[in-house]
Amino acid sequence: MLRTVPLSKNLSLDQLNHLIDTGHVFVTPFGLNRTCYIVVNHKPFMVIATDVSIRGVQLSGSWYTWEELEAMGGVYDSEFDALKAIASGA
Repeated sequence: MLRTVPLSKNLSLDQLNHLIDTGHVFVTPFGLNRTCYIVVNHKPFMVIATDVSIRGVQLSGSWYTWEELEAMGGVYDSEFDALKAIASGA
């Protein structure tokens, strides 16, 4: 049976390059079960990143696409970053 396995130091450089070329490796902007802040109506709200995918992120149990979050005002690592984005009008 095939199972999902994490990347490890045991993979060769050729194997890593193949995974990157085929789109199987990506960097997630948030760690799971970590707090982050979304901007809703120009106010930051603390949420928990419960899952991350290529097309979106699950925040406190609700799925959002990256485009939805960008239209709402964004998602940020810290409350300071969210407040700074609100102040700059981003």
